[in-house]
Amino acid sequence: MRRVLVLAITLATVGAAAHVAPSVDDNNRYLKLTPLGDRVRLAYTVFFGEVPGAQARRSIDSDRNGSISDAEGAVFGNRVAAEVAAALEITVDQQRHPVAWHLVSVGMGTPQTTGGSFSIDMVTYLCFRSARGRHEVRLRDRFRIPKPGETEIRIEDSPGITIDRARLGDIADPTHEFKLVGPSGPLADPGLEVVMTASDQAAVASDAICSAAPATRGLPTLAVIGAAAVLGAMLAAATMVVLRRRRRARSSRA
Repeated sequence: MRRVLVLAITLATVGAAAHVAPSVDDNNRYLKLTPLGDRVRLAYTVFFGEVPGAQARRSIDSDRNGSISDAEGAVFGNRVAAEVAAALEITVDQQRHPVAWHLVSVGMGTPQTTGGSFSIDMVTYLCFRSARGRHEVRLRDRFRIPKPGETEIRIEDSPGITIDRARLGDIADPTHEFKLVGPSGPLADPGLEVVMTASDQAAVASDAICSAAPATRGLPTLAVIGAAAVLGAMLAAATMVVLRRRRRARSSRA
């Protein structure tokens, strides 16, 4: 029997929009991919349930004063974010894309250690080498969430973006939404595959997040031609200077 069945993992498409909500005894995980013209925004949420959340709060409260400060919450959130980043294997257009979170936000609701559920929201950007056109993103998630409940994966619709293929393991879903119950299962291997085409109408951000990482964009054709022309002129001028100096040297010797 397949490992997926041994681990009691069920996979089903989600008819309604993916929702982020706490459980009672389990911890949930939510992934949302938003394609744009030059990148994919990946939002990753770990939602601790009421019971495991209450247990975790006591360990987060390092000074044991019964209240979780922003600094204490940030320490715990950054630790979980680092574990998630290390467990994610992402390729963009067949190139490995390291995960660097641009946002880590811990939502405690109440700072009291007597509280229950809370969430950790993480955001990163998967940059394309060149804006627009056809792109492929593959994601494997091997993060071992404690007391795993449900995992929901949603690929959002965006203006100017066509999702050509969205597949989780062997399952393709036209709504681009998937749901897992239990450990990572097919999200860990073979993972999520998304193929998309960004038209000229797709949004391209004006920030510097994707202008330098993970790979520099190619120069426009006119810029390359212009640079080559300038370089050629400089080489020609340098050659003329060398030739003139040689002629002067010969004349002085004569």
